Amino acid sequence: MTPIAALSAFALITIAMIGFEIMYTYATQGFGFGFSSNRPAVTLSAFGVRMKRALQNQTESAAYIVPVLASAQFLGLSSDAISLAILIIVLGRAAFVVLYYTGIPFIRIPGFVCGTLPSVYLAVLILMATYGA
Repeated sequence: MTPIAALSAFALITIAMIGFEIMYTYATQGFGFGFSSNRPAVTLSAFGVRMKRALQNQTESAAYIVPVLASAQFLGLSSDAISLAILIIVLGRAAFVVLYYTGIPFIRIPGFVCGTLPSVYLAVLILMATYGA
């Protein structure tokens, strides 16, 4: 997988999460809820809280995943190992979201690790390519 394809996939995962949260809100609060700026505070269900937290984590992970993928693209890094690392990042983030939605404690950790460790690997490769090692 190329860094550009991974950035696109990361964006699609995030957009799907936002869309799913919006549809869930409409389903539980009514269609008009999204069109009012005077809506009352709502107590979220356990699933609603997990959706919000998963999206928050996706946003936070973008702070380290997006720059690493963009840097890999700008530097033109490519190899089978890099492609595999990038694929594992995308699949790990997608798995993390699905596993987070289940609500089973600690089951989302493997998805998080699969999204994070390859990012560190790529960051090290980028530093080595930039500063020569």
